[in-house]
Amino acid sequence: MSWWWVLVALPVCWLAVVGGWAYADARRLGAPQVRSLRLALTAALSPMRYWWGARLLLLPRPTQERLLTEGATRLGLSRVDSVRCPLCGTEIERAWTADDAGHLDVARRTVVCPQCDFRLDACRHCRHFRPGGAAGSLDTLTDYTRGRCAVHKRSQPVEDFCTPAMAKRLKARGYDYLPGPAPILDSYIPLSECQSFNLDERRWGVSGVRRPGLRQRGLLRLLTTLNFEP
Repeated sequence: MSWWWVLVALPVCWLAVVGGWAYADARRLGAPQVRSLRLALTAALSPMRYWWGARLLLLPRPTQERLLTEGATRLGLSRVDSVRCPLCGTEIERAWTADDAGHLDVARRTVVCPQCDFRLDACRHCRHFRPGGAAGSLDTLTDYTRGRCAVHKRSQPVEDFCTPAMAKRLKARGYDYLPGPAPILDSYIPLSECQSFNLDERRWGVSGVRRPGLRQRGLLRLLTTLNFEP
């Protein structure tokens, strides 16, 4: 029976020590009591989310700027929101953004490598991209060279995006052309009319893009908040 008490006491002690440490730290940095309690709970459940998340926003401005500069140097970049091109190794600046929750996204502009024109906002990194055809999915197809867009439509022969049986039925009813998922012949290049890019983190491995870690995401969030220019 005593072992059960040990198993219960250890996590409770851990939560108390880490949470108490974070609470004292947040109060020292000027956070109100209620917010400090919430941050203490966050730290107890996920320490890194506090130390490389909410805590960064409590630090003095000079310390924040120093962390951003040091973080970029540690990554071998000029800015923490940069990424190395997986094709040629050139730094692509101002590529990433992060929201208040630390969720990563591609900057809302053309993100292109200055050396080889590799684009981070290419179709192959988008949730709306269907590799290999209209019915393609990330789980069943691995050919990302071409595919179709699930959002943008174009008028095209029904046999181009329907099964043979469905195309035969539609043509029998007089439907030779219908709006269907826009074909993507080169997934490295976004459609000219695309305004709905939605980053899919699962697809980074397709192009060899290095995924930002939790520390870099925290610094990205800080950079977005401060609008700091190194």
